[in-house]
Amino acid sequence: MNKTIIAATALLLSAGSYAQNTPAGSAERGQKIYMHQMCYNCHGTIGQNGGVTGPKIAPNPFPWVAFAQQVRKPRGEMPPFSEKTLPDQDLADIYAYVASIKSGPAAKDIPLLSGF
Repeated sequence: MNKTIIAATALLLSAGSYAQNTPAGSAERGQKIYMHQMCYNCHGTIGQNGGVTGPKIAPNPFPWVAFAQQVRKPRGEMPPFSEKTLPDQDLADIYAYVASIKSGPAAKDIPLLSGF
């Protein structure tokens, strides 16, 4: 089976259990921790991408399990954040913050850009 199909299927299956498996977190507290841990250096202040290294993580972040896995045992250049460095509740709060970030308006909905 094609790896893309397998990955898409796994993502769809995980999306169905999103609410069940996502721990409760505080978006307000998560924003403070996100800034304190300097996540913005790579991912930008609202998860939009830091422009140099980190990928876009908001809006619409990975499902919780994948997000937590990447933070704890990252692929690529991201440093790992152990539970000692970033307790599970802090990670859940960061996830709540990232998940709370809404998409910006479409270009067609911005009056200044409507003529382009």
